[in-house]
Amino acid sequence: MARDPKPRPRLTARTADRHVLYQRSVQAAETDAACYARWFKKYTGRDLRVLREDFCGTALLACHHVKRHRDNRAIGVDLHGPTLAWGRIHNVRPLLDAEQQRRLLLLQQNVLEVRSPKADAILALNFSYSVFKTRRELGAYIVNCHRSLKPGGMLFLDAWGGPDVLKQQTDRTRHKGFTYLWEQRRYDPISHEIVCAIHFEFPDGTKFRDAFVYDWRLWTLAELRELFEAAGFEDVHVLWEGTDKKTGTGNGVFRRKERGDMDEAWISIVVGRKRG
Repeated sequence: MARDPKPRPRLTARTADRHVLYQRSVQAAETDAACYARWFKKYTGRDLRVLREDFCGTALLACHHVKRHRDNRAIGVDLHGPTLAWGRIHNVRPLLDAEQQRRLLLLQQNVLEVRSPKADAILALNFSYSVFKTRRELGAYIVNCHRSLKPGGMLFLDAWGGPDVLKQQTDRTRHKGFTYLWEQRRYDPISHEIVCAIHFEFPDGTKFRDAFVYDWRLWTLAELRELFEAAGFEDVHVLWEGTDKKTGTGNGVFRRKERGDMDEAWISIVVGRKRG
């Protein structure tokens, strides 16, 4: 009789890797890669082949895009060298073969400056562009995205809001082997600056405090749409996430809407297309 495999050691604050925990609790990269490819084809009538993931971190989404089709290429852009290095080891190296790895380009550059190679679609997800705290900065970023896209290319930025987002509170979500905590630490209604943090707790009682801390500006959908249009994007609109009737939380289904719902908290995606 074969022996049972050696059980994995239980996670603790000392042994856990914050990037692994983030990918498991925050990201759904395989699903996202499929969704954005589907939306792109719906809007343009063609397949999404060259995707640029801005503020890519560990480049997990870019890797999943490359794996979807042999003609797919991805560009990941991020300023933080150690996080990119982690992604190269843990996400890029495990790709199927060297050919897949060659179709993924990681750039340690400022997203305000990178323009080449041109992309079919640019994604800035998990509200990462919120590091820009002035209209001038965010507007410059969106203009650079417009320049970096091929004719007919698309820009997708996710956004969040609602009264619940403005409260000082911590939400907890259990995962296998750990608990994910999202803390809304501070919000200033004058500047719209907001500070949030991610923590992790483990079954042995240890805690990984401030695994990630975010010092952002909370942007409104109206502001984002105006900046898209000022940059030259066409058909600028919002994809609004529906609500699960049983749980009252988002159901992961996004549909185009001209008017949003008065939800306590919501997530949406702002979409714009470059003239073809």
